[in-house]
Amino acid sequence: MEDGFTTVSIIGVGLVGGSLALALKEKGLAKKIIGYGRNHQRLKEALKLGIIDHYTTSLEESAKADLIVLATPVGVFEELTTQLVSYLKKGTVVIDVGSVKEHVVNTLEKIFPDGIQFVGTHPIAGSDKTGFEYARADLFKEAKVIITPTDHTDIKTVERIMRLWQSTGAVVEFMDAAEHDKIYALMSHLPHLISFCLVNTVAEIDTNFIKYAGSGFKSSTRIAKSSPELWKDIFMMNRENILHCLDVFIRKLDEIKTLMSSEPTEELKKFMEKAKKLRESID
Repeated sequence: MEDGFTTVSIIGVGLVGGSLALALKEKGLAKKIIGYGRNHQRLKEALKLGIIDHYTTSLEESAKADLIVLATPVGVFEELTTQLVSYLKKGTVVIDVGSVKEHVVNTLEKIFPDGIQFVGTHPIAGSDKTGFEYARADLFKEAKVIITPTDHTDIKTVERIMRLWQSTGAVVEFMDAAEHDKIYALMSHLPHLISFCLVNTVAEIDTNFIKYAGSGFKSSTRIAKSSPELWKDIFMMNRENILHCLDVFIRKLDEIKTLMSSEPTEELKKFMEKAKKLRESID
């Protein structure tokens, strides 16, 4: 088990944390998986489903691991690690699975002392479903995982974490944390924001209209079912990048509004054809 870990602690046993636990077990990359959380009953259910091997509500106990995975909402990372750090043994590796990287990496690197290796990671895999009930071992198969090392990150640890993610079926890419946040503000965070706004537009006009939703509305707004607790943290931590993308999006709305207000339809058609062509490039 050269690239595996004897004991892994999942801090926050939800969809992503639970799926990673299952993947590590399936690939034989962890002998024991500890699940940490605050809800005894939920942790018992995760244990019963075989997602974890042991559970605890004690951060001190969860720190007795070779690899610790931060899989809670990003907004509580700083509080958790501040409490966790005094219990960690030298040589422990810590990773996160949050979708904001610059704030997380800069903050956590200052908290962890020498001898504790932190590697920022972001698996581009998930669902509007939340909770370990939806966890599955193949969630990361062919999914991108972005790793955001810094000048302070130990290269051997980075390579070990890279191989760990690759073993789950993921395709690993390295990226600067600031660049990551610019990209995913546009490719993930803005779509979630727009989805929430689209559903709230229905609420503003007439909530009864929602019962007439067809496949187009449902597919466009699926991600509005995502966890508000999770996404409020993401929106605020990456707000500058998201607000920039939102400004561009508002300009696009103004552009199509102007096109629809005039009689000629050719420019309106070109506007949509441009979008259609780019969207088809990722099918």
